[in-house]
Amino acid sequence: MESTSGVHDLVIARYNESLDWVLRVPDTYRVHIYNKGDATISAEVRERAETFTTLRNAGRESDTYLTHMLEYGPGTGEFTVFSQGDPHEHSPDFLELLATPERWSDVQPLTWWWKEESHIPPPILLTPERSIVQGLRARAELFALNTFQALEWVDIAAESIGREYRLLHRLPEGVNISAHFLEMCELPDIADQAAQHLVGRYGIGAIFGVRTHLIEKLPTRAMVRLRQAAMGPAPHGYFCEKLWLHIFGEPFMMPLPPSS
Repeated sequence: MESTSGVHDLVIARYNESLDWVLRVPDTYRVHIYNKGDATISAEVRERAETFTTLRNAGRESDTYLTHMLEYGPGTGEFTVFSQGDPHEHSPDFLELLATPERWSDVQPLTWWWKEESHIPPPILLTPERSIVQGLRARAELFALNTFQALEWVDIAAESIGREYRLLHRLPEGVNISAHFLEMCELPDIADQAAQHLVGRYGIGAIFGVRTHLIEKLPTRAMVRLRQAAMGPAPHGYFCEKLWLHIFGEPFMMPLPPSS
C-alpha cells in the first residue's frame, strides 16, 4: 500500500484518561481512539477522531494496538504512532515530537521516563545528550533478552516479570525468554535473531512511531498470536511492550560470543 506523504496516523489506547490534549495534535495526524474505559470524552475530541472504537478492558495497550493493525490495517500514512491515553506522563515532549517526524528513525521510541516522580530511569541517566531526538526528550532503554532486566539500573519490576515468565513456561535459567516469546508468537526469524544476541532496546511506556511499510510486513498470523498472548497471562503484555521495536525491525545488540 502506497503511503501518503506528510500524513500520519495516531492510535490511542485510552482507559479513563483525559483526551483534551488530542485537540493539540498536529493536523497532519489522523486520530484513532480506542476506548476501554468510561464515556467521558468531549464532543470536540470525538469530532477530531477519524475513528472511535469501544473495546472491552483486557489485554493492556498491546491488545489495542494489535486490534487497530488487524481491523483497520496499516493505513496509508508515513508513520503510525501508538500511544497510551496520557502520553505526557511518559513523554513530556510528546506533542513537540509529533511535529518533527522528519527527525525520526524508521522505528522511533517517543518516551523519556516511566513517570517523573518514579525515578525510572534514574535522573542521572536523563541528560540531554542521551536523547535520540536532538532538542527533545526521547530515549530507548536497554534490557537483557535472557532475563528481562534493565542494563543501566536495577529494575525490580522487570526482574519479577522475567522470573514469572520463566516459571509460567517452565524454562530453565539461561534460556533466552525474549526469543521464546517471539517464537511462541510465530515470528521465527525475529526469534532466531534474538536467540543470537544478548541485548534489546525498548521505549518505556509502549509509546512509539513506526513507518507504515514496516507494519505491512508483519504477518497476520503473528498479529493474531501476539494479541492472544496479550490477552493471556500478565507477563505476556509486558513482553509485547519490551519487544515492539524489534518486532518492527529494530536490530538486536551484542551478539553472542562465538562458541569455543
